[in-house]
Amino acid sequence: MGILPVYKDSFFCGLERKDGLQLVMMYDNDAILCDVNIDSRFEGYTNVLHGGMIFGILDVMIWYAIFMETKKICMTRHTEMDFLKPVMCNTPYLAKGKFLKIEERDFLATAWMEDENGELCARVNAVFREAKDISAAHFINRFDFSRTSPKIKQHFYSLLEGKEK
Repeated sequence: MGILPVYKDSFFCGLERKDGLQLVMMYDNDAILCDVNIDSRFEGYTNVLHGGMIFGILDVMIWYAIFMETKKICMTRHTEMDFLKPVMCNTPYLAKGKFLKIEERDFLATAWMEDENGELCARVNAVFREAKDISAAHFINRFDFSRTSPKIKQHFYSLLEGKEK
């Protein structure tokens, strides 16, 4: 298992974003894991986490799941979101994400959030597409690898192999 690098400007993961969530994404056996415990700044109803925040967290996890399994820089194309139980503020949850498969140009993945009893609270099924005209070097340079293992860092930097750095 290892900590994934963070996109420096990310609201969800960026370490320098004092207004952000500073989530820690982990990679373990082809899955992305993240402990989630969000304060009431982001509630939609009293003490209930806003659905947009839940979606955003799960969307980021799907991006990481696709990248770690395919080494492709992809963007969200289509999603389906299910809210099954309220996600409460100031309460611990575990979010998980997994890459599923590639169908033609579509990268399919899923992410979900579970409560401390392992009960499903929210789920996103998504279709991503490979991004066009993105410089791999510029992309890699926007990440903070300060908490990342050499093996995971190499996984990201392998995008640059055979390309001008």
